[in-house]
Amino acid sequence: MSWDRTWGFKKRTLSTPHIQQATEGVANGYAGVTVKVERESDECTTAFFAVPTSENSDTTSTIEISIYTMGRNDHILSLEGDAADNHEYWDDACQLAEDLADALNATPLQL
Repeated sequence: MSWDRTWGFKKRTLSTPHIQQATEGVANGYAGVTVKVERESDECTTAFFAVPTSENSDTTSTIEISIYTMGRNDHILSLEGDAADNHEYWDDACQLAEDLADALNATPLQL
C-alpha cells in the first residue's frame, strides 16, 4: 500500500494568500481544526493542519500537505505518509487532502 497521494492542477498564479484562503476554508469545515501555511521555498508551500485527536482532549495531531510548483502553471498537491503525523492519522489526512484538492480544482494523479 502506498502512503502517498497526489493531485495535479493548473493555475497561472498561486500565491501564499490564495493557498491560505483555500486551507482555511477546508479547516473551517471541521470542528477544532486549524491550519498554518508556510512558504518553504519558491517551489513549495506547506499547510500544517492541527486536528484534535479526540473530542475531550486538547491534544492535536499535525497533518502536513504540500503544494509544489512544477512549472509556470503546473502544481502538485502532495500528501506524504511519512510527513508529520500523516501515517498515524491517515484517514483524517486523506480527507483533508481530498477537501483541499477539491478547493483547488485538482485531479488525482497516478504516479
